[in-house]
Amino acid sequence: MTYAYRSLVANASLASAMLLAQSAQAQSAQAPLDEAGGGGEIIVTAERRATDLQKTAIAISAFTPELLEQRNIGSVRDLAGQVPNLFVARASISHTTQTFSLRGVGEADPIQEPVLAVYVDDVYVPRQIGSMSEFVDLERVELLRGPQGTLYGRNSSAGALRLITRDPDDTTHVTAEAGYGSYNDVQLRALVSGPIVKDRLSASLSYIHRKRDGVTYDPTLGHDVNRIDLDGWRGKLRFTGVAGLDAQLTLNVIRDRSDSRSYVPVDQPGGTFSRRRSYSEVEPLQHLNALNGSLRLIYTLSPQLSVKSITAAGGFDLDPVFYDNDGQAALIQKNLIHYKDKFISQEVQLNGELGDVSFTSGLFYLHERFFVERDGFSRTGTAATAPISKQRAHNITYTDAYAVFGEGTWKASDIFSLTAGIRGTIEKKRFLFDNKLIDDNRNVVAQSIAGEAEKTWKALTPKISVQAQWTPNLLNYLTWSQGFKSGGFDNRATRLDLATLPFNPEKVTTYEGGLKATLFGRALRSNLAVFYNDYKDLQVSFYDPAYVGLRRGNAGKAHSWGVELENDLRLTDAFSVQASGGYLKAVYDDYKGAGGNGVDADGNPLTNAPKWSLSGGATYDVPLGAGGSHLRLSANAQYQSGFYSSALARPQDRVPGQTFVNGSIAWTLPDDRFQVALTARNIFGANKPVSSTYQPSTGVYYKNYADPATVLASVRFSY
Repeated sequence: MTYAYRSLVANASLASAMLLAQSAQAQSAQAPLDEAGGGGEIIVTAERRATDLQKTAIAISAFTPELLEQRNIGSVRDLAGQVPNLFVARASISHTTQTFSLRGVGEADPIQEPVLAVYVDDVYVPRQIGSMSEFVDLERVELLRGPQGTLYGRNSSAGALRLITRDPDDTTHVTAEAGYGSYNDVQLRALVSGPIVKDRLSASLSYIHRKRDGVTYDPTLGHDVNRIDLDGWRGKLRFTGVAGLDAQLTLNVIRDRSDSRSYVPVDQPGGTFSRRRSYSEVEPLQHLNALNGSLRLIYTLSPQLSVKSITAAGGFDLDPVFYDNDGQAALIQKNLIHYKDKFISQEVQLNGELGDVSFTSGLFYLHERFFVERDGFSRTGTAATAPISKQRAHNITYTDAYAVFGEGTWKASDIFSLTAGIRGTIEKKRFLFDNKLIDDNRNVVAQSIAGEAEKTWKALTPKISVQAQWTPNLLNYLTWSQGFKSGGFDNRATRLDLATLPFNPEKVTTYEGGLKATLFGRALRSNLAVFYNDYKDLQVSFYDPAYVGLRRGNAGKAHSWGVELENDLRLTDAFSVQASGGYLKAVYDDYKGAGGNGVDADGNPLTNAPKWSLSGGATYDVPLGAGGSHLRLSANAQYQSGFYSSALARPQDRVPGQTFVNGSIAWTLPDDRFQVALTARNIFGANKPVSSTYQPSTGVYYKNYADPATVLASVRFSY
């Protein structure tokens, strides 16, 4: 990285601190911190202990239940546009599959291991399939930007998304919500939580149901597609009857019968075009059953020392998932698939404080078995008479990941602190493959390839951070860290040389400077981050015309740099506003063969990396009479500038920028137990594509569009 970039990160952060320090000192002298009013504290557990968001030296976006409601965020996908430089695909291959990109780097291939690690109640989710959650009992969402390896179970080079759900306790909570909206959207949510034996045993049970008609019509099949049909359950049993011990058993179940995604082809019959038409001949079946459980044990050895154990097991069975990769009635690319994933994980942490030093340390283990059976039918050219490749990929990837990690912060003075951490990682992959040639009826006609391969990778990833708490209201930090994503094998490979050829681990070095200011009696939270990422062996899935399909490999080098600013301002007890923005410059420095032999992408923008991501919103509470009834008006908008969906950066790969606006009106009765709400999404009907796929060698050219304008009326009871 050049000296100029290092100076940008350091000097921008320090200069901002100097400009705001005098203001913060004046505010501190004039008024005490207002914990209840104003902005109040947001408590996060990003550092494996409860800390004030504004005193945590990590770039974090945190959402409490109130903030989620104000910004109309009801699922992971609704985070799209809400966090600076976070790209969340607004349309994915299935309803419960979600892909992400953060600060220019992500994993657009849904079957690969994520770059942004997702945790649900401290349990790592090893695949992007099944990672899209709809919320019912959520307590907090935390999005940590930058490499996260010295605090968390699995190493992640881009960041970590933590979904923390409500734990049962001795207080009874009951929530029931029913809603009906556009396209016969039926939504039911319920939560019951409370004590079974006071001070000893408590439990909770939550349920979500959503069923909606499709927003796209398929004349070939004669019915609407892109339908939603989802059920989810979460149960928790918590025991606190032994002094110092907190034991909790959690069980999660997901049943998803939503359609797999039906794409909109650019070339449509009759020379017309409709954003709400797919002509696929493949019935978009998707049957996902997911089950996982975890046991969390926290033992407090002393007020300064605790041990935490997280044991988890689970997986999913996705059988079948049928989808068409062209959106046309003709057979061009068709996939009939069975995915099955099983995992077990164990994490043990020792967390504490020793004088001026606070620390987190831990051991982590993950074993995963990912099974794939994919029957693929692909036309080998653009002509309708071109031969059809018919192959069955049948393989299993075994992963064993081991890690030891630790991070400590030394409070050197009332102002300065130093944090140092390191992670040691060993990851072993074993790949078994037994691929066949099949006929039109999916009968095996010949052996293709068979065999196995394995490889082990090791890495040490350190972190160093210097923090300055200039005043109780102003934090400044500088961080250098490294991240790592394990290598692996291409489970789409149908040639022996490619099946046994591993792709390399992905490595990143990150430089970051940050400033967190709390001003005007805690009415304003303003957080700034400036960063530079230097990536080596960036993992990519790319289309190779000579191979007729996707391949897995590495781009040589890439870098990204940018600025992120988040502001939350409570002007009065009734009126608050939010504004955030991110600027991102992300480039492939060395990417040979991005479109096949001799077709390079050196100097092109990284995929799914909008230069600008802006969001803003406001919430206003209107009292209705003296009885306590009130009306809440909320509105928010998100804008992302244009980006490319392919490293080749052709005009057909360009996804235009657009703005999405959401809003809600909620009437709450005097006792706060009943609420009637009307929620609108995509109010102005943004109708530009949100993704684009172009493969000229086979004639594939289709686009994805977000849902049209919708409304939902709902009634909620809370106790």
